[in-house]
Amino acid sequence: MSTLPFPADRPFDVACLGRLAVDLYAQQIGCSLEAASSFSKYLGGSSANIAFGTARLGMRSAMISRVGNEQNGRFLCATLQREGCDTSQVQVDAERLTGMVLLGIKDQDTFPLLFARENCADMALCADDIHEDFLAQCRSLVITGTHL
Repeated sequence: MSTLPFPADRPFDVACLGRLAVDLYAQQIGCSLEAASSFSKYLGGSSANIAFGTARLGMRSAMISRVGNEQNGRFLCATLQREGCDTSQVQVDAERLTGMVLLGIKDQDTFPLLFARENCADMALCADDIHEDFLAQCRSLVITGTHL
C-alpha cells in the first residue's frame, strides 16, 4: 500500500472545501417548522462544521468556500476565525447571497429542513477559487458537500 507524503511541517493540518452556510435552528422542539416562532443562528455546512471542529480540537485548519458580501457571510467568517480557522481562502461573492437552512427537531426521528440555497455563493465555488500553492501548505484536504 502506498501513501502520499504529507510533511508535518506544513502550516495547515487540514483544509476543508465545500459548503459554508447559515443554519437557523428552531428554538421550539417538538413542532413543525410552520409552528416554530423563533430561531437561533449557527455556522452550517458539512465542510464548515469540520473546519470549525478541527480548529476547536487544536488542529491548524482552513476553509475553502464562498460567501455572500453581506451580514451572513461576515458572520460565518468571524465564527470560523474565532475558533482559529484560517478563512483566507473563503471568497466573497458580490453577486450571490450566503446559503441558509432552516432546521427543526420534531421528534427523535423527524428533523424538518428547508434549504434556501438557490444560486447561493458556495454553489458558485469553481476551480479558479482553489489555489494549488495554498493546498501545498496543507497536510490534508477534506472535500464534502452535496453539490461538489
